[in-house]
Amino acid sequence: MAYIVKYIKEFTDHEKIKEVCTKDIALGYKVKVFASPKKQCDIAMENVTFEYVDKPMEQAVKAAKELYAEKCQFYLKRAIYSVDPREYDFAEKIKELDYQEAQELSVNGFNGIKYDIFDLAKRSSVRLEVLSLGDSEPTVIKEVSGVGEKIIKSMSKDTDINVVTLTQVPDVKGLVYHIFKVLSDGDIYVDSVLLPAASKRIQDISFCIKGTDKETVEQLLLSRKNELGFSEIIIDDNVAKISVMGAGFHTQKGIVTRLLQILYENDINITTIFTSEVKISMVVDRCNADKAIRAIHRNLISQ
Repeated sequence: MAYIVKYIKEFTDHEKIKEVCTKDIALGYKVKVFASPKKQCDIAMENVTFEYVDKPMEQAVKAAKELYAEKCQFYLKRAIYSVDPREYDFAEKIKELDYQEAQELSVNGFNGIKYDIFDLAKRSSVRLEVLSLGDSEPTVIKEVSGVGEKIIKSMSKDTDINVVTLTQVPDVKGLVYHIFKVLSDGDIYVDSVLLPAASKRIQDISFCIKGTDKETVEQLLLSRKNELGFSEIIIDDNVAKISVMGAGFHTQKGIVTRLLQILYENDINITTIFTSEVKISMVVDRCNADKAIRAIHRNLISQ
């Protein structure tokens, strides 16, 4: 008899838990449910085993691998959407994600599942399904071949960022390392570094930091200004970072051009753009962040 493994975050609705387990049993499965020790209940069902353990998500994925389970289901407070449904009424539930897309999403807007859980599922070749107890259709997370119908699957907005620019940094071997070493030693998280080609042996370096680190970063860098050699530090705190995520950016032509076109047609200027295989991030004026989210979602996700 095949297994289905479940992690259930909320145990307040016992009837819903019984209902989802009963459906699987009727289809001929055995069910193994993992939850936190703080979530124990008195539910008893034939062919259903409840285990209350520390790190229940991790244990559920490991059990799914050991039992060769058909799937591992995570029941959370809310499912995975294209944008935060608490903020945008046009949010759409995502039907399918690649592991890498899910990992990127876990650090860019969806905090229901940590990055390392998706990494474990990928390494274990475990198919994940994410849903809430009231959902009938899950978000499936698995190894996806190709990019599917939608290249862009989700978007996020980060308003707790500042863009730091160091001007006229000498193009000297090792200097960039020393700049970021100062920040690292000061426990500063740096994201999205823009390092253009040097012109006349100098260059401007831009990067994003958390808004709460603004004063600390300024103090750290100014205290070492002579050593680090930059001319000026400029910190823009009136910005937001819009990120779009989806597999296949590196194989699909024209994605960046299309994004820039949408922003141009909606009178939204971007100051910086960063790209990777599964994410494109753009820095815009904070007042235009929601406008950018709506325009991009309307044109590239809600088609």
